[in-house]
Amino acid sequence: MAKREKSENQTEQAWSSVLPQLLRAGQGETILNLLPSAIHELNNALNTVLGFADLLQSETSISKTLKEDLKTIERAGIRARELLGILRILANGVSNQVQIMPVDLPELCEQVCSLMAAAFRRNYVRLVTDYSAQTPVILSDASRLRFVLLALLQNANDAVGASGEGGQILIRTGQDEEGRAVVVIEDEGCGLPEEVSSKLFKPFVTTKPKGKGAGFGLFIAHQFVTELQGKIEIQKTDRGTKVILVLPSLQIQT
Repeated sequence: MAKREKSENQTEQAWSSVLPQLLRAGQGETILNLLPSAIHELNNALNTVLGFADLLQSETSISKTLKEDLKTIERAGIRARELLGILRILANGVSNQVQIMPVDLPELCEQVCSLMAAAFRRNYVRLVTDYSAQTPVILSDASRLRFVLLALLQNANDAVGASGEGGQILIRTGQDEEGRAVVVIEDEGCGLPEEVSSKLFKPFVTTKPKGKGAGFGLFIAHQFVTELQGKIEIQKTDRGTKVILVLPSLQIQT
């Protein structure tokens, strides 16, 4: 009887330790399910704003200053519509089956950086990009890689934001000696605590404060990269953290 009670207590403690992460993951799934309809409504609203901005610009009676203001509204609206397009892609989620297609890594990096722009500004991040012309086109799954890049950049942003003083995030693409595609993300953040460095790709492991992360991002990213026959490595540096993502290129696979 005592053994059974002890076993039940251990099970209860195990569940209580992972329940907050599971609840946050469930909340994220609920929000993701609501995104398509929200994106549709926002897109309709933007179309109305852009339509009237374009219509008013054709009026000959308005001042030059007002026309310039309308052009500013139009540019902002077009930018917002582009971001909604990327969000729509993310809202579709990741298919259970790997969907192979040619992928332009610099373009994918730019999409994710656009989504992270506001978060970077809040944390005083100086974003530096270096996309080598030698970056090979790869045959891969764009939705999986988009998730991986987003997870890595979110972690880098949180690491820089933890200091409250800002810092640099560098994202670089190129190829290695074997012709494989490489993406490197380096941040000037708080670095990796020794106690988690060896288990970063396990579920429920996070370096973020309680309530700020469920510990699934790197775990899923590692699973996706492995599925795509790539490698992901995370290193502690003197100034923060460095992530190296290596993926087979189109030339190698064909």
